[in-house]
Amino acid sequence: MSQQILELERKVFNLQTLYEVAKALSDCKTTDQIYKEVLTILMGTFGVEFGVVLSRNTAYNWHITTARGVEDNALAKLEKKLITQEFERIQVAERQNLLNLFFDESVEGAAANLSSAWLEFSGRNDILGGIFLGNKILGDPYSESDLELAKASCSHTAAALESLRLYEELKDAKERLQLENIALREEVTKGYEDGRLIGKSEEILKISQQAKNVAKSPTNVLLIGETGTGKEVIAKTIHYHSPRRDKPFVAVNCTAIPENLVESELFGIEAGVATGVKKHIGFFEQADTGTIFIDEIGDMPLSSQAKILRALQERSFRRVGSTREISVDVRVICATNKNLQEEMKIGNFREDLFFRLSVLELNLPPLRNRGDDIPLLLNHFIKKLQDKIDVRIKGFSTKTIKLLQGYHWPGNVRELENEVERAISLAAEGAIIQPEDLSPKFSAIADFELPTAFRTGSLREATDTLESQLIKEMLKKCHGNKSEVSRKLGVSRLGLQKKMDRLGIRTQTD
Repeated sequence: MSQQILELERKVFNLQTLYEVAKALSDCKTTDQIYKEVLTILMGTFGVEFGVVLSRNTAYNWHITTARGVEDNALAKLEKKLITQEFERIQVAERQNLLNLFFDESVEGAAANLSSAWLEFSGRNDILGGIFLGNKILGDPYSESDLELAKASCSHTAAALESLRLYEELKDAKERLQLENIALREEVTKGYEDGRLIGKSEEILKISQQAKNVAKSPTNVLLIGETGTGKEVIAKTIHYHSPRRDKPFVAVNCTAIPENLVESELFGIEAGVATGVKKHIGFFEQADTGTIFIDEIGDMPLSSQAKILRALQERSFRRVGSTREISVDVRVICATNKNLQEEMKIGNFREDLFFRLSVLELNLPPLRNRGDDIPLLLNHFIKKLQDKIDVRIKGFSTKTIKLLQGYHWPGNVRELENEVERAISLAAEGAIIQPEDLSPKFSAIADFELPTAFRTGSLREATDTLESQLIKEMLKKCHGNKSEVSRKLGVSRLGLQKKMDRLGIRTQTD
């Protein structure tokens, strides 16, 4: 019976010690504090005369971290011995023997039957350090029960050390990311402040100045322009010239979001609304204090337009599945390639939303109206794409540039960039891009010779003659396929048919 009581008391004592270790470790903020606490507790628990804790760094070097009951000159000798003896390469038992021998010679009173314990802090993937406990004050050796308790304490210590190491790594990573984020934001801001709009034409200089002027105001802006004219570039120019330049810029493309997900993507959704649904922060909430750019607003479904209107009016919204109002301070810039007034007439766009968005309107010119900017854009895309493709070219020939300036460019600047990328990808190192290096859609324009009437007749006659011969040549090359002709000439099929009717051009199928 007495043996059972003693065993129970031993277990209670061990649990109390482990609780004390866990509580002390939970309050530690550094590895040094952890080592000092565990050394103090274990020396007090076992009544130890002296002890030392060694830490192991990522370079596999061992160093003294903390000690008690050992003189400084002895510690200096031990530190030197750790380096010269290559402590890392020997086994655990040999490490204890080495330390036994050292303290047997260095610590007064330790020579008589030195009884010690050496335990290591074992992490999941590595050894983090170890603790050496010297003679007990009462002189009795360490029992199996003592070593079990010490090992359990060291296990708790190793877990605390790993958690702290992970925390410090995450903290360092967060600081690095913050610095990188600041650097990137400054770089982006500087880029748009210096002017990301490439060109010197009157149209582009005008729109650039308008963007900088409207940036000072918090008013909503509507950008109108064909696909590929650079509406997002203008939106970023406005943002980075505004007082919100250091805040988020969030871009949303309505055509990229399925109709049934528009509301949850814009305003967010609460967890548990449906099976497996997790909480999601919407674009409006992400853009709080900054700017949200909604591209292709003309393609947004009517049901979602109503939610956008309310968010603009109230400056607040509710996540899907929530009754809580979330207030935001967001500047809204929208863009469309559609005629919204026509869309309103046929019932595809809300009139009240249009007037809410179009307080300030900016109309972006198509590339065909600013042919003088094409050489500048070519140089810009060459610099941008050469590193990506890893091919260096000398540039575009004068004839090629004139050919590009005469093209209709239905895809605008984006289409020009794609053409430059294609040409560089197929070019040899150091090449000069010639007309024959361009895509097939330019071949008809390149081979076409201007008729005499273009040089001698009236402007109307010259235009009609030029259009007539060009359409006939293309019909011949495309074997009468009007859809193919309209695509290559950069006009709609209906527009092509109207021109053919006006010029009296007939095909075999007419």
